[in-house]
Amino acid sequence: MLTCNPVIKFIICVLSFLKKLKFRQMTLRDTFRKSFFSLLFGLVLLGCSEKKSFTLDNDDIRFAGFYSDYLLLSGAIGEKEGAAPEPVDTAELNGLLVRHGFSRESLTRKSAAYKENPELWRAVLLQVRENIRKKSAVVP
Repeated sequence: MLTCNPVIKFIICVLSFLKKLKFRQMTLRDTFRKSFFSLLFGLVLLGCSEKKSFTLDNDDIRFAGFYSDYLLLSGAIGEKEGAAPEPVDTAELNGLLVRHGFSRESLTRKSAAYKENPELWRAVLLQVRENIRKKSAVVP
């Protein structure tokens, strides 16, 4: 019967252990790689989802009307490109507020709400742009 040197047995045992460890590291690495690509794919799918559009309530639509009229009245939007807007006097501003059914307090509340929700503000600005485009098309 052959007897092995204890040092050779130890070396064979260490090599066997390293081989198993390397196999475990490869499967662990493969698992992490698969998990990473799955997570990346999931994030891509989330990014491709349809953007939630805000529906404007009546107050938002009225505010968009008010702001459109204010911009047109002040000259910020109009024929004079590059010209500085003229300040709207208090009587005209109060007339706009009454025409659109706002008080100064409600106007302040709406402004604060838009500062807190930029996506809603963006939707209101899109409505303002549409209002100005319609009003500019009507005026010869």
